[in-house]
Amino acid sequence: MMSYVSALVPAQDRPGGGAAARVAAVLGVAQVLLAAATVIVLLATADVRDPGFEIHRELAPIDVVACLLYGPLGALIVVRSQHAVGWAFLVIGAGYGATAAGIAWTLLWSGNPELPGAGIAAPILLTGWTTATLVSALVLPFLLTPQAPTGWARRLAVAGSAVVVAASAIRFLIQTDGAPTHPLTGGGRVSDIAYVLDAALIPGYFLLGLAVVGWLGHRLRSGDAEQRRGLAWLLLALLAVTFAYMTFEIGVSLEGSWFAVGIVLLSVAEVMLLAAVFVLIRRQPSWQMDLAISRTLVGLLLTTTLVAAYVLLVWALSQVVAWRAESTGIVVVAVLALAVLPLRDWLQRQVERLVFGSGADPTALLERVAQALADGDPETPQLRGLLEALRSALRLARVEVSVHGATVATAGRHEPGDADRAVRLELDPRGAGLLRVVPPRGERLDPRTVRLLRQISGLVAVAAQLDEANRAVEEARARVVEVRQEERRVLRRELHDGLGPALSGTALALAALPATSSLSEPDALLVQRLIEELSRRADDVRQMARVLLPPALDEGRLREALELLAQRYSNARFAVRIEAADADRLDGTHQIVIYQIAAEAVRNAERHAGARHCLVRVALPESGGVLLQVSDDGRGLDESAATGIGLASMRERASELDGTFEVQAGEQKGTRVVVMLP
Repeated sequence: MMSYVSALVPAQDRPGGGAAARVAAVLGVAQVLLAAATVIVLLATADVRDPGFEIHRELAPIDVVACLLYGPLGALIVVRSQHAVGWAFLVIGAGYGATAAGIAWTLLWSGNPELPGAGIAAPILLTGWTTATLVSALVLPFLLTPQAPTGWARRLAVAGSAVVVAASAIRFLIQTDGAPTHPLTGGGRVSDIAYVLDAALIPGYFLLGLAVVGWLGHRLRSGDAEQRRGLAWLLLALLAVTFAYMTFEIGVSLEGSWFAVGIVLLSVAEVMLLAAVFVLIRRQPSWQMDLAISRTLVGLLLTTTLVAAYVLLVWALSQVVAWRAESTGIVVVAVLALAVLPLRDWLQRQVERLVFGSGADPTALLERVAQALADGDPETPQLRGLLEALRSALRLARVEVSVHGATVATAGRHEPGDADRAVRLELDPRGAGLLRVVPPRGERLDPRTVRLLRQISGLVAVAAQLDEANRAVEEARARVVEVRQEERRVLRRELHDGLGPALSGTALALAALPATSSLSEPDALLVQRLIEELSRRADDVRQMARVLLPPALDEGRLREALELLAQRYSNARFAVRIEAADADRLDGTHQIVIYQIAAEAVRNAERHAGARHCLVRVALPESGGVLLQVSDDGRGLDESAATGIGLASMRERASELDGTFEVQAGEQKGTRVVVMLP
């Protein structure tokens, strides 16, 4: 993911950062105090009738919640990193806070007409939410860049800010119908012009919001997979904010259902936007905000949830039972007191899952790792699958395990500079095994993730030992196959170049006896029979040498070797057909084992089964491995017969490569040998 940071040190550690941090902290505290004062006033004026003009007091609690969410978080971002996003959050929070305060002060004035400031409260409540919404849609997206905005992002952010300032100034000059006279314009011609201009510009704000969504969509298309995951949420949130703004504006003008829909959409959209921005920055330890954001969010959500629940429950009880206000309040407080601890624990789990991902809960992390291993490729070694699961669950750039200085398994791509950013964890006390973990570029591992990795390192060590043992078994198995093949090559050479020529030479020597010695007729007949027998045995030896390991296999031509096998065994009484289009794609070890099993199966079909036809089929299934089927139409299986040397040798050769061997009855008659090698 792109590193959405402007620097790698806290704001107070950079030149000029201390003053900015203090200003942001003051603004954040001021917004919290403003929200608290607004809540107190709203509770105190719960029985006060609305003034003679529209203020929509039902929006005040929503604005207070938005102020408490955006303002303190914005201050926290500036204090920790001095990023421009924090200032945007402060402006958004101030806008919603000003709207809520304007509503509260108007209600307080309605009950106490002697209080001053009613004339300015109406323009403030009208302007505040407009400023907050337009900053969310037209400015904030351009600030979410890897560094401080530059180029077009900077120009568009400045242009969006100018639009927000102009729109806010125009709306501030409007005279609300029925409200006290505007102190700046006197409710005259300037207010009328501002009203007409504001109405004309509202569609333009909507189109600008769509243009920003389009710009973000371009970034989404050109970004990599990690960037797209975060930007997709931001695009969806901005689209919601843009349409919610337009719906709310229509609802203010038309009232009715449009207004209710606008309230819901705008509330949901602002929360979505906050969550989308948070998704982009939650894995940025250089902001030094993971723990701070976790605690702040839990506190704010708990506070706002309890306040909202208190108001809702008091209202609901007042509609159901005829209790006094004091009794209703006591009951609600008791209920909330019982619910506060479970609610806090639930909120803590949800926020930590958002902040830290799977690393917030070791149980959830292990479940994700187990699921990733279960869903993984069966051909992938368990250690590799475990590392890939860890990398995905903890959002790491690269995970690597080395034993005795040699890398045995990795997950993720290698990039320049990985060695400098890697965190090394020993997998055993002697340091023979090491787990290297590399965070995404521009990030560092937070202490919680390091602690989790230390806790799970024992599992990684066991997986590494198991992987090493499996690798040793595979090497031993490969060595056994190699030794056997070498023995067969030696035997082939001895048969073809030694015993075969010796038998042929002996036959030739016996054939010369009648010419050099006088033999009786019985002796001459006996010598002739010996010559014929030796010649046949010499041919058998040469054929056995060719069948044992054909020269074509030395060059990787399994299909040609199988076709030569078919030619040697095919005659007027027995036909062998080969289907092995992809046989030459196999490696040498698999080719040798496949050929030897096929040769033994064909020999059994021709000599013992009384078959007339035989089919040898070699296939590479999509699921992986290699499939060999040798089918004949002979006498079929004899269940009472003992297993011969031929079947035992075929099963043994299949097991050399950890394969399966099975002898089945044919579909109509005969026998089918099925071998599956991984």
